[in-house]
Amino acid sequence: MRIPARLFLQGLANLGRNRWAQFFTLSTVAFTSFMAGMFLLVLYNVNLTARSTQDDIQFQVYWEQDHPLQEVQEQWSEIKSWEIGGIITFTPEEALHALAGSFSTDMDVDYLSRENPLPATALVEFSLDGKNGGPDRAQEMRIKLLDLPGVERVSYNPVQLDLARTWVRVSRGIFWPMIGLMLLITGLVVANTLKLNHMQRKEEVEILALVGASSGYIQFPLLVSGAMQGFMGGVISVGMLKVLHLTLEDVLFFPPLWIRIEFLPLSYTLAIPGILTLVGILSSFLAVRGRLR
Repeated sequence: MRIPARLFLQGLANLGRNRWAQFFTLSTVAFTSFMAGMFLLVLYNVNLTARSTQDDIQFQVYWEQDHPLQEVQEQWSEIKSWEIGGIITFTPEEALHALAGSFSTDMDVDYLSRENPLPATALVEFSLDGKNGGPDRAQEMRIKLLDLPGVERVSYNPVQLDLARTWVRVSRGIFWPMIGLMLLITGLVVANTLKLNHMQRKEEVEILALVGASSGYIQFPLLVSGAMQGFMGGVISVGMLKVLHLTLEDVLFFPPLWIRIEFLPLSYTLAIPGILTLVGILSSFLAVRGRLR
């Protein structure tokens, strides 16, 4: 265990050698990953905002006018337990006052309260994304609502369903390929930067090989150095992204947009330094392998 530990410490000590070269390498890695992370942050928020407005289907559920309100309220509680995005309910009185409030002028509806013509209604929001499945699941939800006792009809906007179908396909067809392309470009830039940094130590590698040092003895410290450079560059870029997010978080949070910029999920945040660490190891391995043949 002494030799691996010593080689590991040697790899860390290599980061202090030729400090200006190490500084510029780390700066390039951090800045490249920061630009990629900024693009990912923008793409994530665009996708998040678009999905919140495009992949939700709203069902308007109308009960029979003479159906007992108590049973309707029990069904509302049952619907809330389903896999839905949310539900807004209206008793006949609430529906009447909501209708009156939609008019620009004050309208007195007290004379209609005794013989209210409006039924109990509910607005059920259903998402096509995630575990809820695709458009076929939306039709199943509509049939399920129609099967409830006392439900007279269930209405929805077919255009909204078509938009939802289109957005789900576009999201799956563009979002992940764009992330993959971004990771590929970032990986190539970072790998080439780290490889060039290690190539300046070619004379040291050749001397160690001539005196009989094993490939593992030569490579391990360089792999540690590459991994640490990638990891530190990733951590620095995540920190820069967080500062940028705190600065711009509420820049679009005003009427009529009311869009709050969200930071990347924890899985994305951890993936940035993790991927750069792997890129650093791989680039260091490729940079040294040719010198050991």
